[in-house]
Amino acid sequence: MPAIADRADVYLERFNDALARAAAEPTWLLERRKRAMERFLQLGVPSLKHEEYKYTDLSALADGQLLFATRPGSAEAALPSYVAGGASDAGPQVLGRVPQGARVQSLAEALRAEPDLVQRHLATIADYEDHALCAVNTAFFSDAVVIQAERGAVLDEPIQLVFGDGPQGSLPRVLIVAGRNSSVQVVETYAGSGAYWRNAVTEIHAEENARVDHYRAQVESLDAYHTGRLQASQQRDSYVSSFSISFGAAVARNDIGTRLNGSGCECSLDGLYAVRGDQLVDHHTSIDHAMPHCNSHQLYKGVLDDRARGVFNGKIFVRPDAQKTDAVQSNKNLLLSDQSEVNTKPQLEIDANDVRCTHGATIGQLDSEAAFYLQSRGIGANRARNLLTYAFAADALERIKVAQLKEHFESLLLNRFASQES
Repeated sequence: MPAIADRADVYLERFNDALARAAAEPTWLLERRKRAMERFLQLGVPSLKHEEYKYTDLSALADGQLLFATRPGSAEAALPSYVAGGASDAGPQVLGRVPQGARVQSLAEALRAEPDLVQRHLATIADYEDHALCAVNTAFFSDAVVIQAERGAVLDEPIQLVFGDGPQGSLPRVLIVAGRNSSVQVVETYAGSGAYWRNAVTEIHAEENARVDHYRAQVESLDAYHTGRLQASQQRDSYVSSFSISFGAAVARNDIGTRLNGSGCECSLDGLYAVRGDQLVDHHTSIDHAMPHCNSHQLYKGVLDDRARGVFNGKIFVRPDAQKTDAVQSNKNLLLSDQSEVNTKPQLEIDANDVRCTHGATIGQLDSEAAFYLQSRGIGANRARNLLTYAFAADALERIKVAQLKEHFESLLLNRFASQES
């Protein structure tokens, strides 16, 4: 019996409409969509009974209404300054020029120009067999952004994608393929207005000695649900970094992972979340060390105020062949209120014996002595609080290499809690 039997008709009706619109797609993609739908009907929207979601209540999403609702409003007023004016109801937009050595195409364009590449990678990197939310996206997404960095191309500026309001903005899909010896930066920004569910999936394939730096800036409406999946597949000597910025949404769930398929790979998964009110942000990460001589680094920092809640679950897998692995994982949280809460669980699963792996988590409050010192030098209590909060997050912010992005969120963090006096 399907896990969402009482709501299956709603999803099946929508799925039949989606298949009709996708009738011109190749058979292989239609088959992947059908299999994803089959798995979603079996798995259902995760509930608090699922171990991986026991702190994150997604029950409001079960009937699909927030996913399929058409939102006529514009997100422009909610967009960060660095991308203002860059989104429309028609779907995602690419800001500025596309750097030389890169191609940015719609799904239809990519299927015409590079059908074999799309077939190899689209809906093969991000697993939908055991991930219901990824299955929903795979079954229903109507378009995709396909980014290719040509072999040997070192792109001189980031590719920026903006996802705002509108019916095509609910199920964003991005595929990034970095050719051998290439280097590319991609920034995804998510913002909207009103109540909705955005369910995004990004897949990354990094060829030998390729470098991909990926940023996801989530500043959704405070009435929205944001669920995002980023999954990478890395070949020999490649480097992939992910930086997750979560300031928006009532509930945000970010699943981020990579598999190191060749020796000499390196990855860095980092994040910063700053939430208040009744917001909840949940990060689940997974790094799969499948081959020897690979390094991974993780640093996630959270600032929580009022009744906000944070969840972090980081998993590192070291397979039997992955000797000489070096893996470091850290989650640090700053609670600005006695009512805020964090549940953190770093995990290691090691099946090799010649490795160096460390993990840790901290939860604390502002240093009262440091706050007193600043106030004794004439700095107001609220300003002192903001400065100490910024200082806590500074090393995470330093990992943002896109200047405009870094400057915006530095300023936002400094003023994030300014309206609340200490």
